[in-house]
Amino acid sequence: MTGQAPRVVSVPAGLSEYAKFAWTSAVASRSSQRPFSESDLLMLEAACRAWARWKLLEEKIASLSEGNILAGEVAKGANGNLQASPLRVAAREALDDYSSIAKDIGITLPGSSAALPEKDLFGYPDRPGRGQKGRPRFTVTPRDRNRVRLLLGMGWSNPRIAAALEVSLPTLHRYFKVELSERAAMRDRLDARRLEIAMDLANDGNVAALKELGRMIERSDLMSAGARIDEAQKKPKVEAIGKKALADEEAKLAGQDSVWGDDLKFPGMPN
Repeated sequence: MTGQAPRVVSVPAGLSEYAKFAWTSAVASRSSQRPFSESDLLMLEAACRAWARWKLLEEKIASLSEGNILAGEVAKGANGNLQASPLRVAAREALDDYSSIAKDIGITLPGSSAALPEKDLFGYPDRPGRGQKGRPRFTVTPRDRNRVRLLLGMGWSNPRIAAALEVSLPTLHRYFKVELSERAAMRDRLDARRLEIAMDLANDGNVAALKELGRMIERSDLMSAGARIDEAQKKPKVEAIGKKALADEEAKLAGQDSVWGDDLKFPGMPN
């Protein structure tokens, strides 16, 4: 048809590997009844570049967050409050760019693990409920593991964590066995990470972070002192028990004849 590009179109030069994948998948997903126009192809290239940018940012965030609850996802702002990290903000913007263009020209990325999942209000994949038809098999991501670590650090119970992840308790135990076995250490790791962030910001001259670091150190000192008091109270009161035993023995001896015997005489005393 005049003015329309053929359905099979070549990949533009200069695209990254992720962008090339997006291009190929998008072209394959387009209905044969709706060939690409020249303007569609320009928009398609922009969408593929945005998708590739999003994919690379997500990989960077996942890499930083591996074994680290907060890195990659959040950062402290100028006022000292936690906020979304620059990487997370950039990833959202790239995803929004792709989604907007993809909707306009009617493309998707089907049949690939790299396809964009829809997410709910809290950032979780929007899947059918447990037991419902069409629900995909649960797949663990580094972000899921960090969610579990964070919730353990906050003192959440296993049923509560499972509900937050929208999985059953057996699934939680199966996929997060290592994290659950380290429950007692998670709060200390969370506090240690907060101290590390505060120290880094304080070293950079952040006054608010320096004040917060001081408060955190004071709270840590109070907790340490409380722990020492608790430990001391748990120790057997050997000295107190010894005094009580001595008092009982003295009470038994009270009123008895001299322990020295009747035949003991001191000089100057009459016989």
